[in-house]
Amino acid sequence: MAQAIRPDPRGDWLRMLGGVLFALGAAILFTRKGDDWAAFPLLLVVAVPCAVVFGLGAMGALATGEVARWHAVLMVAGVLLSILAFGQLWDLVGVNDDTSGFGFLIFACVAGLAAFASFGVGAAYQALLAALAGIGVWLFFFDMILDDPGATAFRWLLLVLCLIYAAAAFALRQSEAPQAPELVTAAGIAGVSVGLIGVIAGAGEAIGALFFGASPVGSEGQSFIWDIWLLLISLGLVAYGAVVNARGPAYVGFVGLLAFGLVQGAEVNALLEGDEPDSSFVGWPLILILIGAAALAAGAAGRRPPPAGVREPAGTPPPEPEATYDVRS
Repeated sequence: MAQAIRPDPRGDWLRMLGGVLFALGAAILFTRKGDDWAAFPLLLVVAVPCAVVFGLGAMGALATGEVARWHAVLMVAGVLLSILAFGQLWDLVGVNDDTSGFGFLIFACVAGLAAFASFGVGAAYQALLAALAGIGVWLFFFDMILDDPGATAFRWLLLVLCLIYAAAAFALRQSEAPQAPELVTAAGIAGVSVGLIGVIAGAGEAIGALFFGASPVGSEGQSFIWDIWLLLISLGLVAYGAVVNARGPAYVGFVGLLAFGLVQGAEVNALLEGDEPDSSFVGWPLILILIGAAALAAGAAGRRPPPAGVREPAGTPPPEPEATYDVRS
C-alpha cells in the first residue's frame, strides 16, 4: 500500500489514467448487465472500483499532506462512480427506486463522500461536487414532503438554497477557506436555474404538446422579474470571478448570460405564452444597448482630477507630467 501511494512523476500519470479507465469500465459493465445480473453482483461491480479509486486518491493525499493531480482525478472519478454504487446499494436494501426518497438517499451519500474529500482530505474543489449533490438532496427532500410541487415551488426552493450557499461561501471566505469559490459556483448554478426554470418547464410542456398532443396551457411560465434576476446574477458571477480570479463562477455567469441572450433573442417568453414574437427593437435590446453604451462612455472618460484643495486618497499614483516643448528649437 505504501508503494501504491508513493509519489512518482511517471507513476502518477499511470495511476490517473488507470483509475479513470477502471471506473469507466465498471460503469459500462454495470449499464450492460443491469437487467441480467442480480442486485448484489451489480453492487460489487461498481462499489469495489469506487472504493479502490477513491480510497487510493484519498489515502495518497492524506499520506503526503497535499492533494496532487492524480489524487484529485481519482477522487473525482470515485465520487462520480459512487452515484451508481449508492443507487445500487439502496436498491439492494429494498428502497423503491420510483420514489423521491430513493434520490434523496443517493445524493445525501454522494454529498457526504464529496464533503469528506473536500473538508477531510483537503481537496477544495470537491466542495462543488458536494454542493451540487446537495441541490439534489434539497429538491428530493421537499418533493417528498410537499404535495405535487410545481415549477414555482422548485424556483423558490432553489432561490433559498442559492442564498444558503452564498452565506456559507461568505463565511468560508471570511476564514480564508479555499472552498469558498466552489460554493459560489454552486450558488450560481442554483441562481441561474432560478432564472431559467420557468422557460425549462414551459419548454417541456411545449415538447409534450408536440409529441403527445397535450396542451401546454397552464404553464407557470417566465416573468420579467425572473429575466432581470437571470441577468443580474449572471453579471454578478462574472464580476466575482474576475475580482477573486475564480473560473467556476465566471463560467456559470457566462452560461447564464448566453442563456439570457438566447431566451430574449428568440423571444421564448412570447412563444411560451402563445403570442407571436414582434421582433421589436424596444425592450431588452434597447435597454442593454443604452446601458452598455453609457458604461463604455463612463469608462472611456477616465478619472477626473479632484477639485482644488481636495487631497488624493493614499496610494493614488501621481499624474504623469505633461509634455513640454522648447519653442526655441
